[in-house]
Amino acid sequence: MNKEEHRKIGVNRYNRCWTLLEIDHRTSAEDDELLESAFVQHYHWFLAGGPDQFVMAEWMVSRAAAATGHGDLAVHYARLAYDRAQTPSTPDWLQASVAEGVARAYAAMGDTTQRDHWFAVAKELVEKITDREDRELIDGQLSSVPR
Repeated sequence: MNKEEHRKIGVNRYNRCWTLLEIDHRTSAEDDELLESAFVQHYHWFLAGGPDQFVMAEWMVSRAAAATGHGDLAVHYARLAYDRAQTPSTPDWLQASVAEGVARAYAAMGDTTQRDHWFAVAKELVEKITDREDRELIDGQLSSVPR
Protein backbone atom coordinates (compact mmCIF):
# COMPACT_ATOMS: atom_id res chain seq x y z
CA MET A 1 0.00 0.00 0.00
CA ASN A 2 1.44 3.38 -0.94
CA LYS A 3 1.30 6.67 0.96
CA GLU A 4 -1.61 8.02 -1.10
CA GLU A 5 -3.69 4.92 -0.35
CA HIS A 6 -2.96 5.29 3.36
CA ARG A 7 -3.95 8.97 3.14
CA LYS A 8 -7.26 8.13 1.45
CA ILE A 9 -8.12 5.59 4.15
CA GLY A 10 -7.11 8.08 6.85
CA VAL A 11 -9.40 10.73 5.37
CA ASN A 12 -12.26 8.26 4.89
CA ARG A 13 -12.13 6.93 8.44
CA TYR A 14 -11.65 10.39 9.96
CA ASN A 15 -14.74 11.60 8.12
CA ARG A 16 -16.63 8.47 9.19
CA CYS A 17 -15.81 9.32 12.79
CA TRP A 18 -17.45 12.71 12.34
CA THR A 19 -20.53 11.14 10.79
CA LEU A 20 -20.85 8.78 13.74
CA LEU A 21 -20.16 11.51 16.30
CA GLU A 22 -23.05 13.53 14.85
CA ILE A 23 -25.57 10.76 15.60
CA ASP A 24 -27.49 11.78 18.71
CA HIS A 25 -28.24 8.26 19.93
CA ARG A 26 -25.70 5.78 18.59
CA THR A 27 -26.21 2.07 18.94
CA SER A 28 -23.61 -0.10 20.62
CA ALA A 29 -22.50 -1.25 17.16
CA GLU A 30 -22.11 2.38 16.05
CA ASP A 31 -20.05 3.14 19.16
CA ASP A 32 -17.82 0.19 18.29
CA GLU A 33 -17.49 1.41 14.71
CA LEU A 34 -16.66 4.91 15.94
CA LEU A 35 -13.82 3.69 18.12
CA GLU A 36 -12.57 1.27 15.45
CA SER A 37 -12.66 4.01 12.79
CA ALA A 38 -10.73 6.32 15.09
CA PHE A 39 -7.94 3.78 15.49
CA VAL A 40 -7.90 2.97 11.77
CA GLN A 41 -7.55 6.65 10.81
CA HIS A 42 -4.85 7.01 13.46
CA TYR A 43 -2.85 4.12 12.00
CA HIS A 44 -3.11 5.36 8.41
CA TRP A 45 -2.34 8.99 9.23
CA PHE A 46 0.83 7.92 10.98
CA LEU A 47 1.88 6.23 7.74
CA ALA A 48 0.86 9.03 5.38
CA GLY A 49 0.48 12.29 7.27
CA GLY A 50 2.61 15.01 8.72
CA PRO A 51 2.80 16.63 12.14
CA ASP A 52 -0.64 18.27 11.99
CA GLN A 53 -2.30 15.03 10.88
CA PHE A 54 -0.59 13.16 13.73
CA VAL A 55 -2.07 15.66 16.21
CA MET A 56 -5.52 15.45 14.63
CA ALA A 57 -5.40 11.64 14.53
CA GLU A 58 -4.67 11.44 18.25
CA TRP A 59 -7.31 14.09 18.96
CA MET A 60 -9.89 12.03 17.05
CA VAL A 61 -9.08 8.86 19.02
CA SER A 62 -9.59 10.89 22.18
CA ARG A 63 -12.86 12.35 20.90
CA ALA A 64 -14.16 8.90 19.95
CA ALA A 65 -13.08 7.42 23.28
CA ALA A 66 -14.80 10.22 25.20
CA ALA A 67 -17.99 9.80 23.17
CA THR A 68 -18.07 6.06 23.84
CA GLY A 69 -17.44 6.26 27.58
CA HIS A 70 -13.74 5.35 27.67
CA GLY A 71 -12.50 8.25 29.80
CA ASP A 72 -9.04 6.88 30.60
CA LEU A 73 -8.35 6.22 26.93
CA ALA A 74 -9.72 9.65 26.02
CA VAL A 75 -7.38 11.41 28.47
CA HIS A 76 -4.39 9.39 27.28
CA TYR A 77 -4.85 10.32 23.62
CA ALA A 78 -5.93 13.90 24.37
CA ARG A 79 -2.71 14.47 26.31
CA LEU A 80 -0.67 12.88 23.50
CA ALA A 81 -2.31 15.24 21.00
CA TYR A 82 -1.82 18.25 23.25
CA ASP A 83 1.85 17.47 23.87
CA ARG A 84 2.48 16.86 20.18
CA ALA A 85 0.83 20.20 19.31
CA GLN A 86 3.22 22.25 21.43
CA THR A 87 5.36 23.46 18.55
CA PRO A 88 5.55 26.90 16.93
CA SER A 89 4.44 25.42 13.60
CA THR A 90 1.13 24.05 14.94
CA PRO A 91 -1.73 26.25 13.73
CA ASP A 92 -3.51 28.32 16.39
CA TRP A 93 -6.83 26.57 15.75
CA LEU A 94 -5.26 23.15 16.25
CA GLN A 95 -3.63 24.16 19.52
CA ALA A 96 -7.03 25.36 20.78
CA SER A 97 -8.75 22.24 19.51
CA VAL A 98 -6.44 19.86 21.34
CA ALA A 99 -6.94 21.81 24.59
CA GLU A 100 -10.69 21.40 24.02
CA GLY A 101 -10.03 17.69 23.56
CA VAL A 102 -8.29 17.48 26.92
CA ALA A 103 -11.25 19.22 28.60
CA ARG A 104 -13.68 16.83 26.89
CA ALA A 105 -11.60 13.81 27.90
CA TYR A 106 -11.57 14.84 31.56
CA ALA A 107 -15.33 15.44 31.34
CA ALA A 108 -15.69 11.85 30.10
CA MET A 109 -13.77 10.70 33.18
CA GLY A 110 -15.98 12.76 35.47
CA ASP A 111 -13.04 14.89 36.65
CA THR A 112 -14.69 18.30 36.84
CA THR A 113 -11.63 20.05 38.28
CA GLN A 114 -9.41 19.08 35.35
CA ARG A 115 -12.27 19.61 32.89
CA ASP A 116 -12.76 23.17 34.12
CA HIS A 117 -9.02 23.87 34.07
CA TRP A 118 -8.63 22.66 30.50
CA PHE A 119 -11.84 24.38 29.43
CA ALA A 120 -10.32 27.69 30.59
CA VAL A 121 -7.04 26.91 28.79
CA ALA A 122 -8.96 26.10 25.61
CA LYS A 123 -11.11 29.24 25.91
CA GLU A 124 -7.97 31.41 26.11
CA LEU A 125 -6.51 29.68 23.06
CA VAL A 126 -9.77 30.03 21.12
CA GLU A 127 -9.68 33.79 21.69
CA LYS A 128 -6.22 33.89 20.07
CA ILE A 129 -7.29 32.17 16.82
CA THR A 130 -6.78 34.73 14.08
CA ASP A 131 -9.19 33.34 11.47
CA ARG A 132 -12.81 34.11 12.42
CA GLU A 133 -14.24 30.90 10.88
CA ASP A 134 -11.67 28.73 12.62
CA ARG A 135 -12.34 30.54 15.89
CA GLU A 136 -16.11 29.99 15.57
CA LEU A 137 -15.63 26.31 14.69
CA ILE A 138 -13.39 25.54 17.66
CA ASP A 139 -15.51 27.69 19.99
CA GLY A 140 -18.52 25.62 18.90
CA GLN A 141 -16.65 22.42 19.71
CA LEU A 142 -15.67 23.85 23.09
CA SER A 143 -19.26 24.80 23.87
CA SER A 144 -20.27 21.16 23.41
CA VAL A 145 -17.93 19.90 26.15
CA PRO A 146 -20.21 18.36 28.80
CA ARG A 147 -20.44 20.69 31.82
